[in-house]
Amino acid sequence: MLFQHFITSLPFKQWCFHDQENKRLLWFSFAVMIISFGWLKYLYPFPNFMPPDSHSYLNAAQENDFINIWPIGYSKFLRLVSVFTTSHLILVILQYFLLMASILYFLSTIRYLLSPSKWLFRIVCLLSIGNPLLPHIANFVSSDCLFVTLSLIWFTQLCWLLCQPTLNLILIHAIIVLLSFMVRFTAIWYPVISIGIIVFTHLPNKIKWLGVGCITCYILAFIGRTQYEYKIRTNTIQYAAFGGWQIAANALYGYANARPIDPENVPHPFRMLHSLVNHHMDSLSKLTVRPDEEIGVYYQWDFSSPLRVYNKEQWKNDKNTPFFIQWASMAPFYASYGRWLITKYPWPFIRHYVWPNLIRYYVPPSYFMGRYNIGNRNVDAIVVSWFKWQNDQLPTRTKDRNIRTMDIFPNLLAIINPVFLLCSLIFIGSAGLKKCNPTSKRVITCMLLIWFTNTIFSILSAPIELRYQIFPIAVTLPFGSFLFSWIIQSLKTVSKSKESQSIHIPEPVIKTN
Repeated sequence: MLFQHFITSLPFKQWCFHDQENKRLLWFSFAVMIISFGWLKYLYPFPNFMPPDSHSYLNAAQENDFINIWPIGYSKFLRLVSVFTTSHLILVILQYFLLMASILYFLSTIRYLLSPSKWLFRIVCLLSIGNPLLPHIANFVSSDCLFVTLSLIWFTQLCWLLCQPTLNLILIHAIIVLLSFMVRFTAIWYPVISIGIIVFTHLPNKIKWLGVGCITCYILAFIGRTQYEYKIRTNTIQYAAFGGWQIAANALYGYANARPIDPENVPHPFRMLHSLVNHHMDSLSKLTVRPDEEIGVYYQWDFSSPLRVYNKEQWKNDKNTPFFIQWASMAPFYASYGRWLITKYPWPFIRHYVWPNLIRYYVPPSYFMGRYNIGNRNVDAIVVSWFKWQNDQLPTRTKDRNIRTMDIFPNLLAIINPVFLLCSLIFIGSAGLKKCNPTSKRVITCMLLIWFTNTIFSILSAPIELRYQIFPIAVTLPFGSFLFSWIIQSLKTVSKSKESQSIHIPEPVIKTN
């Protein structure tokens, strides 16, 4: 039965290259990858851009900055690639190759550790490798693809740390944690999980503390270097300016539906901003269709947002300071204001931000992934300069710039996520973990821990959309299939057991004289 036996006694590397089923799946995967990626590039010969994210990444790469609106990791990746080539096609191919390599590493690991049946794993492999989200996310000039790649490697290494930990694995894992941390703010909880798992590994304490020390030193060194750069350029000490704006924006969705607070009852540093916020909320209440009816980027990026208006007001007499410096300088103040609003009105925040975002987690809108270059037919000057194009045109072989394939995923995930959650609860409630072998128990526990942690963090941190959910989707598909299969097998076992008990064979009657 699934999760109760091991697939082989061979070491993983030896098994990967000698197992015939692995060879078949590898060649099959290559064929699917070539077909899906070839079809994508036939329809969209050029990358997909996501203003303003893509432009910001390229600008930071061109200037070789250490801080930016978004984490600097992807900009450094772009700069590294540019050392060898400025070809947009090679960039996308490299992103796709790295992503699919991480998928294959992940799939091979869970097959080796969990030993699913041959046909079950073949179906899982087809669903994972043929997932149309993967080539589309690789076609973006954004950090999403690289972050999914690093997250899959991070998760796969956690499985190995739980089952077969080694010193080399821990040292490599520390680097993966750092790279993930550099690429996306979402990885802020990755070091906590990694350190916790390393502490519980069956290794000598010296090796454990070496691993914990490496992760801690790498992260603190990067944070310190980032804070130093913010101090030099903005005279503020912070790690992520984007986070400060995000906290304030999230808080305003709750406050917009709460009883207004008089500015006189607000801490003195926030009074001017709060007066502006109250005036803005009063104006919105008179509109038939409010721009903040749906959580999104309104309060963070719209020029009419009180946060943007206040920011502009604070710098109205300064025409020389670049926008990024102005924007980043306001982040610590906005973070404090946002936290204050949330503590004053926790219930409106939960009702009007957390709850809608929970729904979006299970039905994530496609947004950027659903429309090629968000419908634009040309690109910004930084794109032309970086890739050395002759013009700013972005042609396609389709007249419709909507990516219709993405339309199915919100509804599909509305089924997959609840089914996975239900299967997980049934599995845990049926004492499934107790029935597993030790290796499967560790891997499944790790997966459930990461899935639920990612869910909670995603819901609380920022408005969710489809491109943010590719990592959990890539993990949910295989494990959801395995758990569903386990439940079906368990039901069949129970059914056979009842049938055998219901068949009564009468004992022979022995007559005695």
